[in-house]
Amino acid sequence: MAQTQQTQTQNENQNQMDKRAIAAIIRAVYDTRSFVVWYGNIYESLRYMINDDDEFHKIENKLYENIAEMRIRNVYRFQGPCGDSDCDIIIVSPIELDKEKLKIVEELAQLYRFKGYDGNESEREELTVTLHNLVKMWASGCMHMSSPAEAVYILAKSYGFEIREDVRLNHYYAGNIYYEIESLNLRLTKWVDYCNDCIHFSSGNSFIEKCTGWRFEDEEP
Repeated sequence: MAQTQQTQTQNENQNQMDKRAIAAIIRAVYDTRSFVVWYGNIYESLRYMINDDDEFHKIENKLYENIAEMRIRNVYRFQGPCGDSDCDIIIVSPIELDKEKLKIVEELAQLYRFKGYDGNESEREELTVTLHNLVKMWASGCMHMSSPAEAVYILAKSYGFEIREDVRLNHYYAGNIYYEIESLNLRLTKWVDYCNDCIHFSSGNSFIEKCTGWRFEDEEP
């Protein structure tokens, strides 16, 4: 699906999504602190929210369909190494991934399927960390350090979750901006500071720039 078509489809479906389905994705990212989760993580998060079996299966089936068809903003599914939906690879990104980036992820996932998967958790962790670091690199820059907290913020904001904002910047406009997704009891922090990571004296850029980054409130700064 072309990226413009994907964006249009996502916009059309934003008002039709059950918020519990989106909340399950957010909770899985929060629990793992990773841009990369396994569908089983999302399944368990949703199961925890919904007690009625019929209602759960109805919402879960629709959620899986929406993920597989890339109808949810910046959420991408790839076939996992075990051949079961529980280990489908789900990337929750703070940015839209273009075709080239999606192809890289698909090729990495195929490598793990090709070499065989015997249920070893270390292999899952290896693939998760590799893909997480790729997304972090793509979403970050010398003036911005992304994290799964940013992906959670963007997803919650896109699907209408109420987010309370508390700005605490000093007279230099540096400090922290705190966000609380009240219905999920999740707290995020966007830090603002000055850094010299973009300085390249050879190119004449010797300015200290304002930089930003994200973390969950309970993570170390």
